[in-house]
This record gives sequence, structure tokens and C-alpha cells, in this order.
Amino acid sequence: MTLFDVLSRQRRFVYLMIGLLSVAGVWAALTLPSAIYPELNFSRITVVAEGSTLGARQVVFSITRPIEEAVSVVPGVTRVRSHTIRGATEIAITFAPGTDMAYALQLVRARVGQVSGALPAGLDIEIERLAPSLFPILSYNLEGGDPATLYDLARYEIKPLISRVPGVGRVDVQGSDVREIEVVADPSRLAALGMTYTELANAIRQAVTVQAVGRVAQDYQQYLIVTDQEAHGVEDIGSVVLSNGLRVRDVARVQVGTEDHVRIIAGDGKPAALINVTRQVGGNTLALADSVARIVAAIAPTLPPGVHLKPVYDQAALVRDAVRSVRDAMLVGAALAVLVLLLFLRHGRITAISAAAIPLTLAVTVFVMNLIGQTFNLMTLGAMAIAIGLVIDDAVVITENIARHLRLTPGRGAAIRAAVQELLWPVTTSTITTVVVFLPLGLLQGVVGQFFAALATTLTVAVLVSLGLALTIIPLLAEQFVTPHEVEPARAGLLARVQQGLDALGSRYERALAGVLDHPRRIAIAAAVLVAVGLGLFRLLGTGFLPEMDEGAFVLDYFTPGSTALAETNRQVGIAEGVLAATPEIEGTSRRTGAELGLFATTQNRGDIVARLAPRSRRSRDIFEVMDEVRTSVSAAAPRLHIEFVQILSDVVNDLAGNPRPVEIKVFGEQLDTLEAYARSLAPDLEKVGGLEDLFNGVSEPSAELLMKVNEAEADRIGMTPADVGDLVGAALLGVTAGEVRMEDRPVAVRVRAPDSVRFDPLRLKALPVLGPRARRVTPLGTLAAFAPTTSRMALERENQQQMIALTADMSGRSLGGVMGDVRRVLAAHPAPPGVRIALGGVYASQQDAFRALLVVLGLAAVSVCAVMVIQFESFVEPLVVLLVAPVSFVGALALLLVTGTALNVSSFMGLILLVGLIVKNGIILLDFTRLRMRAEGVALAVAIREAARVRLRPILMTTLCTLFGLLPLALGLGAGSELQRPLALAVIGGLTLSTPITLFAVPTLLVAIRGRNFTVKETDL
Repeated sequence: MTLFDVLSRQRRFVYLMIGLLSVAGVWAALTLPSAIYPELNFSRITVVAEGSTLGARQVVFSITRPIEEAVSVVPGVTRVRSHTIRGATEIAITFAPGTDMAYALQLVRARVGQVSGALPAGLDIEIERLAPSLFPILSYNLEGGDPATLYDLARYEIKPLISRVPGVGRVDVQGSDVREIEVVADPSRLAALGMTYTELANAIRQAVTVQAVGRVAQDYQQYLIVTDQEAHGVEDIGSVVLSNGLRVRDVARVQVGTEDHVRIIAGDGKPAALINVTRQVGGNTLALADSVARIVAAIAPTLPPGVHLKPVYDQAALVRDAVRSVRDAMLVGAALAVLVLLLFLRHGRITAISAAAIPLTLAVTVFVMNLIGQTFNLMTLGAMAIAIGLVIDDAVVITENIARHLRLTPGRGAAIRAAVQELLWPVTTSTITTVVVFLPLGLLQGVVGQFFAALATTLTVAVLVSLGLALTIIPLLAEQFVTPHEVEPARAGLLARVQQGLDALGSRYERALAGVLDHPRRIAIAAAVLVAVGLGLFRLLGTGFLPEMDEGAFVLDYFTPGSTALAETNRQVGIAEGVLAATPEIEGTSRRTGAELGLFATTQNRGDIVARLAPRSRRSRDIFEVMDEVRTSVSAAAPRLHIEFVQILSDVVNDLAGNPRPVEIKVFGEQLDTLEAYARSLAPDLEKVGGLEDLFNGVSEPSAELLMKVNEAEADRIGMTPADVGDLVGAALLGVTAGEVRMEDRPVAVRVRAPDSVRFDPLRLKALPVLGPRARRVTPLGTLAAFAPTTSRMALERENQQQMIALTADMSGRSLGGVMGDVRRVLAAHPAPPGVRIALGGVYASQQDAFRALLVVLGLAAVSVCAVMVIQFESFVEPLVVLLVAPVSFVGALALLLVTGTALNVSSFMGLILLVGLIVKNGIILLDFTRLRMRAEGVALAVAIREAARVRLRPILMTTLCTLFGLLPLALGLGAGSELQRPLALAVIGGLTLSTPITLFAVPTLLVAIRGRNFTVKETDL
């Protein structure tokens, strides 16, 4: 009993199961979460420690190095990189692929906790595992009021509403000003009263502290005894009684103010509060964005007059556009594939049966995706679009063979049985070859492995589902609806002429093949010429990493020279904001100075601007042209403002991967002066490299400092140590926290400090009175300490506990491989001094790692395909013949990539890997029929292969054209997100176009040349 007999008897069960699976797939499509990328797992942890007031060099010794040494011994650590600035340090820890990051996070926290006692007091240490959920998918500007009011509205009214939305991870609010209660005491008056700023702060804190002091039972009730000292406003703080009988308002001015101005948040050049919304792991981006939009619309009428929320970044818009473009690509590809079927099969009914494989396969695939935890994202949706041309292949081959047997065999059931049985094994093995090429992808690590694992998994599921449908429901539908009349040649019209042309093509091909079989040397020479051409194309072809796409938003990172005051930085950034506002494609901006997107330690002269562009349909220029124009304009208008451009998603992925810039030259050595001198010598020649933009030589800008050298003898005379003097001066200038005031539901911090006229006037610093503990004597600070202006490095970089300088740059207008080739020549022309070591990092390092891994994957894919073919043909000859022509077919892929100006990147490399399975598929269809005729009729190889060529030409052309036309919409790159799959589609189209004539002519010729024309299959071979 054959497979078809079993299916025919259980026809209703097969229909029921496929119907249920299809309905489940439709349900899954409506509920499956949507996101821009697959859920990515990065093996990186970041430690950010801030709150110190030390300079960068002191922070390295007191904070950075102890933490580096502590975390370096955590199992699995491969790299520890630190970025130290004044008062803070950021340490990025990279782990080996496959590390259990949840456990690693516990170990890192434990190790940092062990050394925290030796770190300076008052540090705020944040330890986070880096993940896309740390970066926002939605950003809003709250505009139209003073900065402090906007921050309060965003923090206490809007944030709680958004935080309760299902799927929201974090809601971060940033503002220029945060309210606090200022207790401003004149230092001379305070010293005259015998008090210090710290003592005043302690007195306030102790007076407003709420305590539970006991419990008492009375009148059948339990009472909690709580001190009623809670402060609710400025008056309560001013009324605090001090130890000398005076009140706080008698010695200080108490007022509502703001924290020290260390950052600026602006929207469209005006004061704003920035609201960033992140997504939980597994959250639905579209549903989350819709829910937040409804909340924003609901609270808009309740905001004060003039205050409004403006969207700055909406990742859901990109997801929607990507889904729409992929949907359109699938529909167009399916329509073109069905048109090809109609031209070959000639009748609508049998064409419809073959075409039914497309929607059924996609529905069942979505259901399986739901079961294995996949989401709708650019990679899985792209895989489904790619699958349009592939999933129909098996149905086409089966349907065409059924049509051929119906013309040859009288009984419909017998004809279909014979057709299915004849192709059962070759169709299965040819489909398995497409699947096994993806198995080695499990060896890929990092971003590339996770990106394309989702694509490979979805493609594998779709191809296997299509195989199952082709062997089950397609024969059943053919038995029920296809009659011999449906496969009769058309007698008139366009289809009749196409049929005549195809029949004539088959005969011509058979005659052409007969002539070629006698000239294997010509085929070998032609193959050698193609290989030589391919090598030349490879040298001309640029290389890249991940394809770039137009995201509709970009980030302008900037910094001003070291020690630039916040006001001056604000002025220069305002010029850049003006340029952005004058750019017609830009609809809105959000700016941070003293803060950055993500988890970073940031100085006051550094920040970023997020610019949102109009939808692609409403602008004539792509995002890369816009960025180039803005770069030119800003550089001319504000030459002292160093700027760098990157798109948001690219920035997020590169930051998470630990390679934030495309070009990075890391220079290591013990002498920092030597490293800086070498970096400066490289910069002029690097700036001449075409395509290199936004070069930063890595030399830290000098930061102005005023060194205070305490005279130990004078300090000891009044009973103080240098540390005591430093604490007293710090209390006056930086302030001392003194508890909090609870206004309604909002806590407001209380801080005691000196007047701004004292804090910000260097001339009055020496006159600051210092109250010594012995006899409570007041001594001017100038008597105890000497002041000397100096400069120090603003930032220090280290990697694996070694000093480092990193030269970084972006690219524009050239491929990554072309730019790095010129960079290598510059480095060769400038040998490193003794004791200096150079390493190339950045995206280029990720590309090189990915290419090495992909070459291994390509080799293993070829071995896997060969193993499947050896099982089928029980010989090494046929598999080797088919695989030998695969590299020649790559020439077509390289040629099309070069013609279209597409770089050889990870996506196009994936196309070459997929191409191996597709090339083999056509070879199997041809050679299996050859072997079948040799076994069934005992004919010689030359005769059998000519007959196989004539019979199998039609299905080979049908499957090839269906694949090509199915991929055509992706290759055109229309719509958002299509840039990721376009290189893959181009590589497959170019390679498959060339491989088809190679398979039809070179494979038979090489096989005959190796086996001999008169080779036959003996009975013992059966």
C-alpha cells in the first residue's frame, strides 16, 4: 500500500487536520507579539558607578580599578572595558557566548558588593544586564512650561499611567530641573553661630524624621505611636529649632528651588521633559504603542494650558511599515509565482491546487511559530516573504508530475499514485537539502547568530510544512478536482502559443544537451572562466556587516571641548538644533545635554539629539542623504562641536554588541602620552580616507581643575585633617542632604548649601570660613589651603585593565571593507612606537568574526547536503558533481550584488548558504529521474540523462521561476525594513539564474564524463 492509498482512505481526516491547523494559524497571526527584531540575548553586563566628585584619574584608582579587578575573575568573562570621567565610571563586561547571563549577573553583583566597602562613600552603583529592553521603543516630549513643572507633570502624573500598561518595562523621565528645598546659609553668619553646614543639615534631618516609637491598646483598638514631625512645606523647614535656640529661618534662607543645573533636556529647541518607554521581554510593540497612545490622548485635555505631549520616537511605526511592506512583498511574489504556474500548467483548476500550498503553508507556519515562541519581526516576516518562492516548489513538482502521468495513464487514481510514488523520495531529499543548510547556523554566535536563527527557523518550518502539504493534500485535491481534460494542451489563444513554445524548448534543450555531452572540456573551460570572473568580482565587491535600513529617525551624538561650561555647550548645541529645525524632512527633535540614550556615564559637555523624520512616502531623500546634509551644515556652523551620526536601532544593536562605531582603532600601552602622540599622528592621514566621517582621534580633551593643597600643619593647628577640610568645603559648595519634604504625594529633597555667590566665585573661595573643632575657631580657607589651576584628562579608557586610546569614525558612501582597507594602509605607513600595541575593533571586528563563522557554516552546509545526496544516490559521484558547480553559480550572485551596488554582508552571505540547497534541489530532480530510467529500462547513462533533461526541464523551470519571481519584490527593496532581506534576495536571484543553465548543461556533461556514456545500473545496484 502506497502513501497515496493511505491518504485517499483517510481523506476526511487529512482535510480536518489541515483545516484546524490553518484556523489555528490565523488565530496565532492575530495574537502573535510584534517587534522590530527577534528577542536578542547579549552576553554583556554594565556597571555604572557615579556620585563621586573626583577627577577622572582619581576615579580610576579609587573606583574603576577595584571594580575591574573584582569582576575580571567572574567565570566566562572575556573582556572588561571601562570609560572613566569626572565623578563616574562605566564598566562594560563581555562574556563568552553561551554564558548563563542570569547567573553571571548574580556573580557580578556579588563581586562588586564585596569591594563596595572600599569604594568612596555615597556612590550610586547600578548593575544591569544589557538588553534591548533597556532602550526605549517610545519617546515623548512634554513641552510648553518651565522645566521643573514639566518634570513634575511627567514624573508624578504621566509616568504612573503609562507604567501600568501591560508589556511596559520601564518609564524613564528626564528633565533639566528637579525641585528641591534649598536651605541657603551664608558661611560667615553660620560660622559666627558656631555651626557647620553638616551640623545644620543634621539638625534639620533629625527634626523632620518620622519614627514609629511604640504601640498602645485603648478602647479595644491598637494604636501605633508615630512622631508627628513630618515636614510638608518650606515653612516647616524654616521653623525647625536649632540647638542654640534659633530657628532655621533665622540663619538661612529657605526656598523652593532646583537641583544644581547639570543637564539640559529640550524638545524642538525649547525646554521639555523627556519620557522614554521601554518594552518588557516578549512584549507586543504594536499593542503597547497603541495603549500608550490612548493614554496620551486621554490626558491631553487635563494638562495645564499650553502644555502638550509630542511624540519623538515611535518604533511601532517602523514595525507597522515593515509588516505592511512584507505583506505587500508576499502578495506580489505569490501573484507572480501563480502567474508562472498558469503559463506552464495552462489550466486554472490545477494551477489553483498548486497555489493553495502558499496560504496553507503560511498559516500552519505561523501556528508553529507561536508554539516555539517566535514573534513577528523583521527576520521572521522576511523569512516568510522569502519562503513564498520556496514553499510552492514541492507542490509544483508534484502537480506537474501528476499532470504528466494523467496524460500517459488512463486511470486517474493510478496516474496520481504513480506520480506521487515516483517523486516521494526525490522531493523529500531535495527539500531536506534546503533544510540541512541551515543546521550549521547554530554555530553562529552574537547578534548575527540570533538575527538569522529566527530567519532560518522560520524558513525551515515553512519548507517542511510545504513538503508535508505537497505529499498529502495536493494529491488529494488533484484526485478530487483534476480530470484528464484539465491537463490537455490548450488548442488556441495565448496559453496554446506558450505551450507550443515550451514543448519546442524541451526538444531544443534535448538536442543542445546531446551536442554538449561530447565536449566536456568546453564545459570545464567555461567553468574555469566563470571562476576567474568570480574572483575578480569578489575583489571589486565591497563588504559590510548588517544591512543598513531607513529607520525614519537618527541620533546625533555630540560633545564640545573639555571643560566647556554647560551654558556654552547649550549655545553650540542650539546651533545644531537650528540646522535640524531648518531641514524639511525632520519633524521633531529631542535633545539631552549631560545625558545619553541608554545606560552610560556622561559628562556635561556631551549628549545626543534624537531627530524624527517624516514618513518615507512624504520625503524625497532617504535618511542617509539627510544625515549627510545635516553633518555638513552643523560642521560649518559649529566647528567646535564634534558630531557623530547613527540610526537609533543601529545604535542600540551596536552598543549592546560592544562595538558602537563602524571603525575603531584601539591603541594600548603603558605611557598615555605616547599613545596620544601616536593617535595624533594617525589622525591627519585617516581624515583623508574616502568614506570616513566624524573621526575622533581618541585623545581626551583637557579638563580644567582647581587643585586645593591643604597645609597639614595649619589644619592640625585647629584640630582638622585634610579630609576634614575637604568635607567642610564640599558641604558648602556641593551641599548636604537634609531629609525631605512631603508635598501631597511628592517627596522633595532638602539640601543645605552656601549661596551661589560664594559657590561659583573663585575669588571668594579663599575667604570661606572654616570652623575648627578646637575652641570652635574660625579660620579662612586661604590660610589652610593653597589653590592652583591645572588641567587633567577628562576621560580615560581601559580594556582588560590596560590603558587604551580608541580612534573611532563613522562611514558614508563606501563599504566597510573598502574603508578598512585604506585604514590598514594608513596603519602600515605609521608603525606603532615600541611598547604600543594596535587592535582593530568596532563593527569591523564583528564583521570579521561573522564572516569567519559563516565560511565554516557554508562548508558544513555543503557537507550536510552531500551527506543527504549520498544517502539518496548511494554514491559519491552524483553529489560531488552537483556540489562542484555550486561555487560557479556564486558568480551570478556576486555579479548581481556588484551591479546593484550591494555589499557582501551577512545577509547576502546567508543568500549564498541558501543557494547551496536550492542549486542541489534542481540537480536532484534531474539526476534522480535519470537513475530511475536507468533502473527501470536498463538504458545507458547518456540516453537516460537526455530523456531526463527533456522530461524534467519543465518542473525545473517552473520551480526556478517561481522562486525568482517570489523573491523579486524583496530584491526591489520596496518598503520599510526590506533592506535587511534585499541582499539575501539579490544573492539568491543572481546565483539561481546562473545555476539553472549550469545544472541543465554542466551537471549532465560532468556526470557523463566521469561515468562514461555507456554506464548502466546493474540489478545489484537496485
